[in-house]
Amino acid sequence: MAELAKIILRRAPKFLLMLLLVDCLLTPASAVQPEQGVLEIQIKDHRDAIGDFAKLNITIEKFLISPKPGLKFWRTGWHELKTTYASFDLTQYIGKKTVKIYRGPIDAGSFEAFHLKIKMIEGLLKKNQRGTIVKDTIGPVKLSFDVTPKGETVLLIDLVVTDFSDHPPRGYELGLRGYELYANGKLIEKVPPG
Repeated sequence: MAELAKIILRRAPKFLLMLLLVDCLLTPASAVQPEQGVLEIQIKDHRDAIGDFAKLNITIEKFLISPKPGLKFWRTGWHELKTTYASFDLTQYIGKKTVKIYRGPIDAGSFEAFHLKIKMIEGLLKKNQRGTIVKDTIGPVKLSFDVTPKGETVLLIDLVVTDFSDHPPRGYELGLRGYELYANGKLIEKVPPG
């Protein structure tokens, strides 16, 4: 009996390797490729202190999304999306006007956060035509959303410029006012509501 166990253990790795190889050959290529959906990211400004600016050029360093950990544990961590605009003038995207910074196919799945990383902000005030410093206060945002296979998910980020100059040494700050999340054209979530 012990001799039979030794023979099985010696041949088990070869047998398992052969089974794995047969499984890979019989699995259709479509099952190996993950299904994809479309993700679109848009930005606009909520009217607050943006009216003080003749121009407010924002240069994006990168836009990141974080997949929810699950069975595909290797997908954890931040994934960078290549934005279509490296720089844009936020004064041009107020109210219902938006700038589309990303649109493209990505692997379908669940995500838990996004992060808009700003490289540089260049502000030009209307009143004196002088440049001013605008502090970036945007950090990672926890937001659960799904990109479904063959579906379309749109994330509309609402930024806000606030004037804190009456609280020295603070001045102008760029922050996140809220967001809107759409799945296949239907509003799923809006922060703040209303």
